Amino acid sequence: MAGDTPTAALAHFASAVKFSELSEDEQQQTTRHFLDTVGACVAGLDQPLVTSIAQLMQDFDSSAEQGCTIPVIGSFWKTNIHSAAYLMAISCHAIEVDDGNREGSIHPGTAVIPAALAMGYHCDADFETLMAAVVAGYEVAVSVAEVLHPHASKRGFQTTPVAGVLAAAACAARLLKLNPAQTESAIGIAASSSAGIFAYLTGGGNIKKLHPGQAARQGIWAALLAQQGAVQGPMGVLESKAGIFKSFGGIADWRHGNGAARTELAVVRSYLKPYPCCRHIHPAIDAALDLRLKHRISPDQIKCMEVGTYEAAMPHAKLSWETLNMAQLSFPFVMAVAMHKGNVDLSCFSSTALCDASIAQLAKKVVVSVDAECQQNYPVHGPARVRIILTNGDEHSQYVSEPMGSPDMPISDIQLIEKFQTSLQSNWPAVQSAAWASQLYQAKFKSVRTMVDALTLAS
Repeated sequence: MAGDTPTAALAHFASAVKFSELSEDEQQQTTRHFLDTVGACVAGLDQPLVTSIAQLMQDFDSSAEQGCTIPVIGSFWKTNIHSAAYLMAISCHAIEVDDGNREGSIHPGTAVIPAALAMGYHCDADFETLMAAVVAGYEVAVSVAEVLHPHASKRGFQTTPVAGVLAAAACAARLLKLNPAQTESAIGIAASSSAGIFAYLTGGGNIKKLHPGQAARQGIWAALLAQQGAVQGPMGVLESKAGIFKSFGGIADWRHGNGAARTELAVVRSYLKPYPCCRHIHPAIDAALDLRLKHRISPDQIKCMEVGTYEAAMPHAKLSWETLNMAQLSFPFVMAVAMHKGNVDLSCFSSTALCDASIAQLAKKVVVSVDAECQQNYPVHGPARVRIILTNGDEHSQYVSEPMGSPDMPISDIQLIEKFQTSLQSNWPAVQSAAWASQLYQAKFKSVRTMVDALTLAS
């Protein structure tokens, strides 16, 4: 990337990147993350939080049909560009199946791709421009988050909305064909909308689902303001004296942050989720399920289950699970349900499961603590150590250095398409969703509108 500062370099990259000039692997990984995020969006649409907010928007939309031309993919809703991006983003994050990046502790797709879909539809963009915008958004989101993490989280800020709004702005700017200076202005404007705190870990867990929606909506608005030119965003907003790195991470000199020079695109070094819960818990799930299968462990044999992890995961160590939103973040519940059912899927978070006394009893036996080796290896790796002590005195232990779905342990294309089909199964038969995925993989969609309309319900 060209440019003397991080902001200028990212703005230059975002305005210049071309999908056709990427390697075959980079194109494939971008497509995989796009497919996964579209699936996450459709899967979350029927969640009460999403439907309630959609209704609230409709109640207060005085424009009626005027200006409501942007579809919310996977639904019959049409609204304005800002509300469409918002609804798709909160839907993506509604059931914890969206992608992420460990080094930045961020969910880039849930902010970037809804912004790309809404703005791409508005601009009638072609497929290659859409995918270039997605690459641009991921690069901004992850690059910024890698510098901020773990400094921002220790100060109470979640990197997804803090960096996600900058990424959505860069993504939208690419679709609007803004030049580097305009793109840097858009990022600067978006920076004043950076927000999002971890208070949900102590109550009100579903506010977390709105964080990427705010990022996608405000990022689009920032790009439109930059295009108009009446508002000038501050240049160098990442590294300046009162910029993002200093304000959210307390980083006086960005060169000393956690970020390091990377040779791979951000989208390539991001992960896909095999389980619908907090990513910090995934390596422990992999270890527990393997031990359960290998040693034929039944829940009634377990005296204690010890989980070793890293400091960044510890806020989830003792969370309760009264609601779906909190259960998906709770180490005790997820580990108990994994050993009880032998899997972790959406059915594990049903109202019946949340009230299951046998799962609750097993959850009391889960002890989570910082493991020295895990702490040393994070965030270069995403490790966990699980030790299960049985009532007969036997002990079984396993260390997992990388969870499934990471770049080094990828889920297969077949698994990804199966996940996509499951996400769409309420409204589309498997053969139809598989055909849509195939067209995406083969880049057969000529435009964003063609792509979105193929997954939009008739009102």
